[in-house]
Amino acid sequence: MGTSANTNLVQVEGQDAALIERLKDPLLRALGERRTVYFVRIEAVGRVGEVLVSITGSNGHLPLLLRGEEELDAGYVFSVVSGAVVRFGL
Repeated sequence: MGTSANTNLVQVEGQDAALIERLKDPLLRALGERRTVYFVRIEAVGRVGEVLVSITGSNGHLPLLLRGEEELDAGYVFSVVSGAVVRFGL
């Protein structure tokens, strides 16, 4: 039995189309199954490939800083985002 994600509840945006394309699927999978409305902003920051993923939900705001190629891996993004929203009650 699989899980279904309601991706209509998650809005993802940012300035860098390549970053959005890379991170959108793991973000939608991580957040869509929670059945809560989320607004996600993706921004490249710094000079060494850091990416700021800002997640805003009805219970607050959570900024996550991803560093380096390993942390931009889809599985890593899914794991970190899933765990963080549960841990902080977002």
